[in-house]
This record gives sequence, structure tokens and C-alpha cells, in this order.
Amino acid sequence: MAADLEQLGPIGFQDLAGALCIASFGPGIQVMGSGRDGGRDLYYQGRLVWKGNDGQLNEEWDGYTVFQVKHKQSLEVRPEDNARWLQGQIRSELKKWSESASGRDQVPDYLLFITNVPLTPTPGTGGHDQTIADVKSYISGLNDDRYDVGSGDDRQARYRRLLRIRQFRIWDANQIQALLNVHAGVRLAFPGFFTAADVFGHMSELTGYLPRDQIESGLRAHARTTLTGESSVYFDEAGSGDGTGMPLHDVVIDLPITLPDDAAPNGVIRYVLDRGERMLKPTLTTFKGPRHLIIAGAPGNGKTTISKFLVQAYRAASLANGDNLSTYHRQIIAGTECALGRFQWELPRHSRWAMRIDLAQYAEDHGFSDDFTVIGYIAEKVSKRSDVGSIRKSSVLWWLKRWPSFLILDGLDEVTEPKVRKWVIERVVEFVTNAEAEDCDVFVVMTTRPMGYVENIAPTQFERVDLDYLSTDDAIRYGEMATRARLRTDLDRVDRIVRQLELAAHDDSFQLLLRTPLQVLIMTIILGNAGHLAPDRYRLFWGYYDTVFRREREKATRIRSILQNYGLHIQRLHEQVGFELQKRSEAADRSYAALTRQELRDITWRILDDAGFNPSGVDSELLDKILTTATHRLVLIVPRGDEGYGFDVRSLQELMAARYLTTGTDDAILARLRISAASPHWRNTVIFAVGHWFSEPQDHRHQAIVELVETVDHDAARRLGSIVPVGPRLALDLIDDGMASAWPRWRHRLIRCALQVLHEPCPHDLTAIARVLIRIADIGDEQQRVVEDGLRDAQAISLAARDTTQALQDLVPKVVMETGARARINGLAIVRPRPGTAPLAPSLDGWDDFEAEIETALVADSVLALIRTAASVVRSFKEGATQGIDVLPVIAVLADADGATVFETALQHVVPQQPAFVTELRDNVLPAVYRAAIGDQLRHSRSNGADGRS
Repeated sequence: MAADLEQLGPIGFQDLAGALCIASFGPGIQVMGSGRDGGRDLYYQGRLVWKGNDGQLNEEWDGYTVFQVKHKQSLEVRPEDNARWLQGQIRSELKKWSESASGRDQVPDYLLFITNVPLTPTPGTGGHDQTIADVKSYISGLNDDRYDVGSGDDRQARYRRLLRIRQFRIWDANQIQALLNVHAGVRLAFPGFFTAADVFGHMSELTGYLPRDQIESGLRAHARTTLTGESSVYFDEAGSGDGTGMPLHDVVIDLPITLPDDAAPNGVIRYVLDRGERMLKPTLTTFKGPRHLIIAGAPGNGKTTISKFLVQAYRAASLANGDNLSTYHRQIIAGTECALGRFQWELPRHSRWAMRIDLAQYAEDHGFSDDFTVIGYIAEKVSKRSDVGSIRKSSVLWWLKRWPSFLILDGLDEVTEPKVRKWVIERVVEFVTNAEAEDCDVFVVMTTRPMGYVENIAPTQFERVDLDYLSTDDAIRYGEMATRARLRTDLDRVDRIVRQLELAAHDDSFQLLLRTPLQVLIMTIILGNAGHLAPDRYRLFWGYYDTVFRREREKATRIRSILQNYGLHIQRLHEQVGFELQKRSEAADRSYAALTRQELRDITWRILDDAGFNPSGVDSELLDKILTTATHRLVLIVPRGDEGYGFDVRSLQELMAARYLTTGTDDAILARLRISAASPHWRNTVIFAVGHWFSEPQDHRHQAIVELVETVDHDAARRLGSIVPVGPRLALDLIDDGMASAWPRWRHRLIRCALQVLHEPCPHDLTAIARVLIRIADIGDEQQRVVEDGLRDAQAISLAARDTTQALQDLVPKVVMETGARARINGLAIVRPRPGTAPLAPSLDGWDDFEAEIETALVADSVLALIRTAASVVRSFKEGATQGIDVLPVIAVLADADGATVFETALQHVVPQQPAFVTELRDNVLPAVYRAAIGDQLRHSRSNGADGRS
């Protein structure tokens, strides 16, 4: 099979060139990789031996040899045009070597140009001979004084530099193909680039192995089946009422991402696909840095849609123009290619077999089974989606060793129970580590919400990128695209919705809502049903429920009277189901939560019974009607296959859980919010619950919420609230949600609380913090002054706070540009402490007080033993031994109320001069505490104090 060298792209071709040079001349060849290399794509210093066809010594280069790689993305039709392009590339390189000011001080003794351009062999006039003649002509031309304008000294100096080149050669595409035929090991290392259209049909030719009938047939079936079976999204999952699937490629959008350092803004789809092009097997790739990606995005930010599309892009690339494709297959491939064109991208050139795994489903199916690996799960899923029988784990591993692959692990945030989450992370790290050890060309992308992601999973293997919010223009484009896909031929209605969306986009009250695809979609659904938009996220989502409810109630159907007369009971059903699913999904055995039909029926029965009906007797038919209405007409509680019923949109589940939590007396509600404030799993529910209160003009409730945020870390020793407070981050989330934008008094207090996050050493999410603070400052001059005051105060608090503040200030110019904030917001980067502020000095060593606090504690001996054991862990932190330390003793002492109080008080003596302690506790100890299940506690709190409706 001939190699399609254009398909490699410049980076893949350079890696191929490096592999061929090493195979031809030995491992002494130095491969430089991509980037500024001073003209040295590869180089060698010493004796380099060329061999003839008979294996005998043919020629010897002894000196400094430079290898230059020249890849032409698209070849021209006429061979002479390709040759002319290559000649221009070579002349450009020679010109740089001839100039002493170019920085290329060491001119090579020998040059080898490696290109994918095929040069015609005709003696004298063909591309090969003409290119060699052009090089010689260029060098000799520098010795011609007819070109002089001045003294000619510069020309002569350039000529003398190039005379150092003793010999040069060219490896064109014909030579590359011959070398690949000779060096089978190199050819077999690049199968994803050298594919015919149907990769599965050529496995034996590409891998050098006879295909295993089982794996070949299974993967062929899997690729084609999933190309069609996973090609749609269903807007009824967001309440559009249309059960027809929309083509995924028609509604996907490339969301912006936040990149480290000063990298240019990018889209997540382009970034992932570019990474996939750059990487080969670990032993061959020149890509530097972590191989895999973790994509973090806020609720409703389209992580799952993006993950599905990325997998489709690789499937389409592998099957494009292949054999035995149906018309539907070809339509999906063409649509995927068109969608990539919208993002100024194309189908991947580096073909990868692709698969997506729902991590919550993986955890539910096989949690705690240490012998059930990711590879085992892949084998299980492929077997289920093909008709060729079971595929063994060993066959999948065989395949991964021989063929490039792409694996999406979606929804780490939905795996919440600490032990299950730890198990899942261990299996993922195990998979990527073993893949690297086996020299597999595997590319893994994992998705999660940023809230609660503190594990910093395998930083040498995973790079984290954060999804940013949509720009206003992108939000409008997405709204129009989704509306056209949803309403199809109803063009007048589409135009009306888009016009209203554009008006909302220019209203400051609604701009906070135009951030995520889910929120934009809900806005279009509300507008399409003649509804009115609310300026905050809680009312947007609740307005969506009301829109769906009113739409069904106004239809002339048999259930109309049910909706009219029993709407409040149906609402309570949604709220209780939302809470129950949210509670179950934090438990060890329910990462992927659902309710059986009987459980759903039992909840409906209790609601009617509480209301005074007789659901086991005369009102049994009413029970059935309400259950059918909730599950078939409102399309919020929907079937989940054999699992039962649930919410397909997690934010809607969290909205309904929030409504459940905000039922009862104010004191009871505040107690529930205080319980759940630190839990990453319940954070979005808390934000919705607070939004519920802020959506009503009740000043005493607004004040109560702000005071809750300000004091949530008081008396919170069980999670070390005084040392690692959660209040500042909660305040950031509430501000960024926009619910307090109409209440400046409360908003400013929340901002001041949020700015205390700067007191924390080395926050792992500093860029995200910077984005929120800059958006706050950009609201107006008064908000900017509040942020500036917070920056001044933080720099005077402690050395750790000063360092964090200055690190954030370093990010300001980049984030201002990303967010489109006013230019004057750049002034945040130069805010300094208030005049007269005393210089900061290291705190005094508090270890004596730490020990005294523990040894004088008035607690039971058993508790004192727990404290002493936890203290020994902290002392190991002091000595810098943080790797491999068992932190369970700290978690154990925090589980005891008296022990936690003493331990927190003791730590307060040492953390001011040991900021690393805070980082260690925050990242390696407290996540397990935060993720402890609290659903039963919340339910108990509600049942004890919440008969009234709020």
C-alpha cells in the first residue's frame, strides 16, 4: 500500500522523517521536534555512513549533518509546480544559513532535505535534477560580482558561509516510499496515516499481522453502527417537545477554551483534534508535554455534545470513502466534514479508532471490581454493539498496540462517591500508564465540571483545559443554528425567535444567560412558545419548566384537565424525583441514578396521599394519569432504558432538587444550604436554591443568604473551615451566576467575601477565578473599585496571599483580552498595597503551640489518640514528604466533632508560616470530606421542618 504522505501533515511527516533517519543511520540522530529549532529538524554530529543497495559502504559523511524536513500540505497537479515549491523552500533555508545575523552560527557540513514532494526522474530536465541544479546555482550566484550594489563584502561573506556545506542530498516522496518498503518497522508504526479509506479492510497490510477475525469484524461493526447510532441529539431532553433526533453535526458548536501561559484563544474541538494529529506512539512522537486532556466545563456547557462529536469526527475520518457504506453513512460523514469546516478545520488526517465511555455508567456497572479494567469495558461495549459475538480483552489490547485510538471518558463529575471516584481515577491512570508502557498510540480525553475537580490527575499525563463561556455572537449563532435544526421548515417562526434572541443579547439584563449552549437553547424554547425571559439562571430554568407545562396544558388532549387541576402535584413529583436522583447519584452504587417505575409510582402515591386523596382506592386512576402525564408529556422525567426513569439534563435534576430543598421554614432551608454548601455534588443545586430566593423581592431572605455565605465556615471544624474556607468560592459562584445583579448592596458584600479566595495559597483554578473577578470589575466603576480594594487588602494579609494575588494579576491582560472586558480593567494588574502598609514578614514558628494545643486538649483518650495520629501526618507534611502519605488518619479525626475542633485549633498555629499545608489539606484530604454523602441528612432536615410551601 502506498503511503499517503500528505495526510500526515507537517508534524506527522517530521516524526516519520525522524523514524526513517534513525532506522537508516542509527539512534544517534537527534530529533528536535516542532518549534524554533534554528533550521535543525534533526541533526547528527560525527560519522554518518550511507550504504548501497548491496549493503556495502557507499558513502561516508563525517562532520555536522543537518536534516531539513519540508512537507507540502496539498500537492499541485503539475509536477513542475511541486518541484518549484521545494526549490523555493530550500533557497529560503540556504539564505538563512548564509546570513550571520540569522542566529544559525554553525553552518552544517552536510545537508539532507526530506520532502513529501515527488520529483520526476527525467535526466537533466526532471524535478530531481532541476532541484539539485537550482541549489548549486543559488550558491554559485553568491560568487558573481555582477549582483553587487556596494562593495560586495556581504555577498562574499554569505558565499563563504555556504561553502562550508560539503555535500547535500534530497529524499523525495519516491525515496520515502522506498525506505518505508525497506524499514517495515517504521511503516507499521504509522498505520493511522497510511490508511486506505476502509482501514479495517487493510489491517493485515497495515499491521503486518493477519487480522483476528473476531476483533476485525467486531470493530468494523462497531464503527459503522456507532457512526449512525450516535449521530443525533434530542432536544426533547431539554423540553422542546420534539422527539425527533437532530443531526449532531448540525448543532455542535466549538466552545472557547482557556489555555495556559500566553497561548492564543482556541476552540476545544480544534484544540483536541490538533493534539490528536501531533501525537504518535510514545517512542516516536516529538510532542512535548502531557499526552492526554481533561476538559472542565460548567453545567450546560456542552461537554457531552462535544465529546460525542469528537468521536464522530474520528469515525468519519476512518470510514470516509470506504467500502460498503450506505447512503446514510455517507450523509453523516459529509455532515461531520461540513461541521468541521465551520470551525476552519477538516477531518482528522491521523485516523484513530474512536470510542466514548460514560464514566458514571462504567462506575455503576463495575465499581470496585479491581479486575475490570477500562480495556475490559471497551471489549464489553464493542461486543454489545456488534453481532459477531464476544470480543476478548486480549483482542482489544492487540488492536490498541497496532492501531491509533481515541478514547473519550465523559462525565467524571457524575462519579461523586469518594471511594467509587477513587476507583475510577485509578482505572483511568492505570489504562494510560499501561498504554504508554505498551507503546500504544492512544489519545484520551476526559470531561468533568471544574467544581470539585481537585485531584490534579496524573499531571505528567493529563493537561487540563477549561471551557469558557460563549461570546454573545457565538451564542446568537448557536441559538439560530439550534432553532433551525429544531423547527426545520417553519422559517417565519425561526426568524422571529432569532430576532428576539438578538434583542435579548443587547440587553445587559440577559447577557449573563447567553453563556452556555443549554441556556441559549432554553431561551429559544421559551421565546418560541411566546414566553418571557427572566434575567437570571434560576428563573430561566424555571421559566422553561413553566413553558413546557403551559404548552402541554394548552393542547386539546385528554390530559389537559390533569394538567389544569393537578399541576401542583405534578410539580411536586418533579421536585421529589429531582432530589431523590440527586441523592442517589452521590451514593456508591448509584453513580448513574434512575428510579424504577414502581419507585416513581410510590413517590406519586405519597404525594397524593399527603394531599388527602385515596391513591390505593377511588383515586388509583388519577395516580396512573399523573404518572403517565409526567413521564410521557412533559418530557423532563424520561425513560433511561432498562434502568428506569430520570432526568437526561442534569441541570434540570438539580433545579428540581433545589425546589425540594427550598420547601419549608426559612430556618430549615438555611440549615439545608449550610449542610450542602461545601459539597461539589450539591453545588449547582445550592446555586439554584439561592437563585430561587433571590428571584423574589424578600429582603430578609437576601440578607440571610449573604450572611450564610459570610459565616458558612464558622463552626465548621469537621472540614477545617477556618483553614480552607469554602465561602469565598461559593460567593464567586453566586456572583458569577448573576442572581444578585439587581441588588447592589448584597452583590458588593458577596464580592468582598469572594475576594477572600486570594488568601488561599496556589489555587489550582486561578485562571477561572481571574475570569470571574474581571467580569465583576467590568460591570461598572463601583464594582471595579471593590475588586481593587480586595486586591490591595490581600497583598497585606500574608506572604501566601500576596503571592496568589500577584499571580492573578499576571493573568489580567490575557483574561481581559479573552473576556472582551474594557481596556481600563487592565489596571487591576498594577494594583498595589495601600500606602503605609507594613512589609510582610514570615510568621513565627508555631509548632510548640501546635503540640501544646493537642497535649492540653480536654478530650477522651480515644479521641486524643486520633488527634495524635493525625498530627503525625501533618508533621510529615512539614518535612516535605507528601508523596505516598496515608491521609486517612486526618479524615478519621475530622469525623469526630471534638477531635476536629482540637485539630483545627492546633493547625491554626502553624498554617500561617506553612502555606504548603493548606495546599496539601485542600487537594489531598478535604475532597473526600466534601464528597461525603449528605442526601439522607438533607432529607431528614426537610422532613423535620418543612410542611409549609415557600
